[in-house]
Amino acid sequence: MKVYGRRSVIEAIKSDLEIQKAFIKKNAINMEEIVFKLKKKNIPISFVPIEKLKKLTNNNHQGIVCLISKIKTYNLNDLDEFLQNKESCKLIFLDGITDTKNFGSIIRNAECFGIDGIVVSKTGVAQINDETIKSSSGAIFNLPIYRVDHLKDAVFLVKDQGFKILAADEKSEKQISGLSLKNKTVIILGSEGKGISPPILKKCDDTFKISLVGKTESLNVSVASGIIMHEISKQNLKGNL
Repeated sequence: MKVYGRRSVIEAIKSDLEIQKAFIKKNAINMEEIVFKLKKKNIPISFVPIEKLKKLTNNNHQGIVCLISKIKTYNLNDLDEFLQNKESCKLIFLDGITDTKNFGSIIRNAECFGIDGIVVSKTGVAQINDETIKSSSGAIFNLPIYRVDHLKDAVFLVKDQGFKILAADEKSEKQISGLSLKNKTVIILGSEGKGISPPILKKCDDTFKISLVGKTESLNVSVASGIIMHEISKQNLKGNL
């Protein structure tokens, strides 16, 4: 697996992730800080022509590509253990999000707004790959991702733990700003095309939508996630003042 782009690489260096080797463009400008951090962790560095980086990735690498170990994910048992005795916790469940860029952007939003973890099923969703890492700007190294056999299993688990489960649904009559998003809360986001699957939607305690005033009928799911998570952060910050 590869991580590329300066911000993503910096976040990878900060984490406990194993970086096997770094390839840096010869004579790259403003790369001194990254080189220093790589050397400090004894990570092998090769200074290479731009053609070598293009062979490693066709995407915007910003002059650096690193080979890394597989990103660790967690399972249902790990989630159960993490939730024990939690009085306040915010989780995002993703149902059928298949676009890796959207997945990465949602992870970035979640980490920025203090979400405690993201839960996805093992199949039928975007996989964690180079593009996911880049879209997350390295936030994926700082946020636990739980991959479960069936999303419904995780829904049952959080229900037993006393979580309030809220679904983003454009057909809802309620606004997100009118709901309490404090204490133990799960937000479920579905794909832009199909939305949240009916079996999952039936298990939710409530639904909400984001008010739109323009002619466009919907938001990209990653953009919507940012608005939702900002509301979560805002409500919880107020509660701590």
